[in-house]
Amino acid sequence: MRICKSGKIISTKTSQKSNMLALIINMLKKINRKTFLENYPEFIQDNPYRNKHIAPETFDSYILYVESGNTTGLCNKLSKELTKLLNLLKYESISFLGDTTIPWLYREHDYKPVKRALDYLKKNKISKSFNGAIQVDIKELPQFTKHLFWLVRCNGIIICSHFNDPGFNIMVSICQYGNIHFSTLNEETDLAFNEALDKTDFHIFDGNSCYSGTIYKRYATFV
Repeated sequence: MRICKSGKIISTKTSQKSNMLALIINMLKKINRKTFLENYPEFIQDNPYRNKHIAPETFDSYILYVESGNTTGLCNKLSKELTKLLNLLKYESISFLGDTTIPWLYREHDYKPVKRALDYLKKNKISKSFNGAIQVDIKELPQFTKHLFWLVRCNGIIICSHFNDPGFNIMVSICQYGNIHFSTLNEETDLAFNEALDKTDFHIFDGNSCYSGTIYKRYATFV
């Protein structure tokens, strides 16, 4: 145990738990939507009411997938390999933002994996009204990606979430089929991406669509 400045005795376990929680929260940073878009004005945005779509010019685009015999394995392997890829590209953080102004926690859900994902966001101070960007430290990315996988797969979020690196060299998203849609925004990043890709277990899908049955044992789920 230890004694705080007020003289109150605090158990070591309680202190360690509080420090761990603070560390996790610091790994997810909230950024106001307007502020984020001022810094990244070409980030993907959709406004169906004004028939407006904004997207950056891409250098090249890829659909990446990993092989797995079941959905849980797919989720775990996807998060692991995505983190590995982004580490190889030397990104220390990644920022996620929805394509519309609808909040992250707009929809409630009873399916257990999705409910855990929504609770994870709530525990990390994502409020029901928050529609801005979530900056994720690379160390927390495997955990965040696992939760995002279920949110996207089972319609736990209404928004289509994309993410980029601090230097705005990539634009990436995860689709309901558990595939990664990865766009490079310049030649230098494209060369680095292809070099890093060879060191992961990702495969490049050579089709144009991720619809059910295109990749063996790969299906979308609508819960």
